[in-house]
Amino acid sequence: MLTRSSEYALRALTYLSLKEDRTSWVLARHIATELGIPSPFLAKILQTLAGASILESQRGRRGGFRLNRNPERLSLLEIIEPFDRLESERLCVLGQKVCSDETACPLHHTWKHSLNSFLHRLRTTTLADLRDHPMAMGFPSRLEPPSSPSGPSNLASMV
Repeated sequence: MLTRSSEYALRALTYLSLKEDRTSWVLARHIATELGIPSPFLAKILQTLAGASILESQRGRRGGFRLNRNPERLSLLEIIEPFDRLESERLCVLGQKVCSDETACPLHHTWKHSLNSFLHRLRTTTLADLRDHPMAMGFPSRLEPPSSPSGPSNLASMV
């Protein structure tokens, strides 16, 4: 359901929120190494998050990234929305060009209910909730980079 970009954004922000000193700058390549994420791909993701005012970025020798928002007030939806426009893109799960309440496909109402429930969960779950969740043991962990950085992710099962 979520793209790899969203998964990496959630993992990187969780990593940053776990830092004791959240005012210090962290290099993208350091985060990438720690989490096993391709560095150039993560750098683009972090720049997108900086453009959305979720992160601050600073160039130069003492530069890097740091959180610009309080993890207790930053919803998971705000984090993934720059990558996966879940609220604006309402695609038919069966691929129909026209699918609405009036011209519904066989799965429309089931999918609509599931998506609305998922969106509600993303809106009401914060980065702090993800960071502090007892079942997240070791999250974000270093994973082997996938072969395709744009494929779907299975992070949806954590939310």
